[in-house]
Amino acid sequence: MKNIVIGTAGHIDHGKTTLVKMLTNINTDTMKEEKERGMTIDLGFAPLNIPSGDIISIIDVPGHEKFIKNMVAGAKGINFVLFLIACDDGIMPQTIEHKEILKLLGIKNGIIVLSKRDLVTSERVDEVKAQISQEFKEEFFKDFPIVEVNLKDSSTYENLYNLILKEIENFDFSSSNNIQNIFRLDIDKIYSPKGIGTIVSGTTIGNINKGDTLTLYPQKINIKIKGIQNHGKDLEYISSQQRCALNITGVTAKELERGNLLTNSKTITNSKIIDVVFNRLSEGTIPKNNTKIRLNIGTGEYYGKIKYLQDFEEESTFFQLIMDKEIPVDFDDIGILRTLSTSALLGGARILTPFGVPTKKNNSIYLKKLNYLLNKQLNVSEYLLNKGSFTYINDLNKEFNLSLNENSFDHNIFVFKTIKAIIHKENLKNLKNEINLYLNDFHLKNPLRKGVPLATINNLFFKGINLINEFQDEFQEKDNFVSLKTFKVKLSKDEKKIKDEILILLKKQEFNGLSFEKLNDYFHKNLNFKEVFQYLVREGLIIKLNEYFLLKGFYQEALNRLDNFLILNTQITLAEFRDLLKTSRKMALVYLENFDEKKVTKKIDSYRIKNNI
Repeated sequence: MKNIVIGTAGHIDHGKTTLVKMLTNINTDTMKEEKERGMTIDLGFAPLNIPSGDIISIIDVPGHEKFIKNMVAGAKGINFVLFLIACDDGIMPQTIEHKEILKLLGIKNGIIVLSKRDLVTSERVDEVKAQISQEFKEEFFKDFPIVEVNLKDSSTYENLYNLILKEIENFDFSSSNNIQNIFRLDIDKIYSPKGIGTIVSGTTIGNINKGDTLTLYPQKINIKIKGIQNHGKDLEYISSQQRCALNITGVTAKELERGNLLTNSKTITNSKIIDVVFNRLSEGTIPKNNTKIRLNIGTGEYYGKIKYLQDFEEESTFFQLIMDKEIPVDFDDIGILRTLSTSALLGGARILTPFGVPTKKNNSIYLKKLNYLLNKQLNVSEYLLNKGSFTYINDLNKEFNLSLNENSFDHNIFVFKTIKAIIHKENLKNLKNEINLYLNDFHLKNPLRKGVPLATINNLFFKGINLINEFQDEFQEKDNFVSLKTFKVKLSKDEKKIKDEILILLKKQEFNGLSFEKLNDYFHKNLNFKEVFQYLVREGLIIKLNEYFLLKGFYQEALNRLDNFLILNTQITLAEFRDLLKTSRKMALVYLENFDEKKVTKKIDSYRIKNNI
């Protein structure tokens, strides 16, 4: 079964609402203001019954120039158009505007209906057809069949009805936006009938079941489908391209507004910076940079300004839309741009990505990315080569609206499986060379240091992620330090001499240790002393206690003596520990405070006990 949404288009008072009434026997002028003024202000809807059982909804779209936003809203989900031109008026300003909008929105199927035939002569009809041939000669509209209708002759509407059936029979639905697993409803009307709850209406894209859960944007609220109606009939399920009313729970009518949308899509997002390709109207004004605009997209109207990403090009130009607030958009959504001050139509904007980032004009790398998005021909290998650094697969999918996984890439791309990231192998080679040069330089300048801190390497080369284990053939990581695979700490003859002297000096001090200042003075502030001393500390041969340094062996012996004492005794005083080490009261206190801190001992009043925690 085909699901078809037919929209009307054309200048104000050219007979769109009358046409819908003649075809469906329903008056879509439901608002008092509309009936009084004799024009459609908001969208009107009616079902068209046909023998095949196909489901057809007709949307009566407003024609008044002040309500273009409603026309754009109506066009969302339309796949066939009845384009009305009154025989007495002929082509009028809004005729051209509607034609341009339909062109920008990509609606390529329909019928041109010449209304009010009874008011004019045959010569006038020929003149209007000539106007149509001239105005529509380069558009896809030139292939639309033309039919005349006469309010005084019902058979003319029967002819139109039969022509609609014929055109629909031959209509190719393969290009319709009918993604079975993705549902979207741009809300155009909101109701709150007493005792029923919240009702929203719109045109479906994709399929939905009663009881399904959707996300409401931009609020990001999960809602549940309590009921579904199509032209007054209760349904358990509704498919794509149909008018529907949904009874929803999880949100009140007061929390909703026209332009909100319901979806299960993971690619729709709220965005304030949106990259688009702009297509100007045939005779439209070329907007200036920072022009304030209205964006009509889906059923919403939003405000912002234009930022040029490149010099203007006649066919299409990359813009960045800087919106006043975050709005819900998806890849490939199509909107209409109008000036904020006069509402004059500028052209169409196709969303290339909702994830725009501030950038300078004519940024060649950024423009190349937009061309990828425009043509949907991303060469991942080329893109990664230009990018240089690695990128996460999920980020690539999000950026280009793709569904790639670890097995999607050719031999030119290396996959970091641990973090699901990718890099071009040429860039990987360059990255290894950069790390190699950095480490080699570090080792030359710091021959006694075991390597560069792991955190430093991660921040410099891996965006803060620990990836060094992916390079085990070239580099090694030990104790959170990274070095070249071939590097080993090697002391020179002079450095070995200094090392031995430091160890001998500290051995003589036994449990007492020395401060760095005294050690430095002893070696007459020899520059090599500092490097060798730090090497011994890093290697754990020297222990620091407050301002004192001592050999690791004496520190361990102090622990052993304390442990043996507490086996025989339940507690130890400062004086008793001082005597155990044969050191000063001050130095004994330094040891005990260190043991307290490490929870080896626990101080109680004037003595300490073994800490069993």
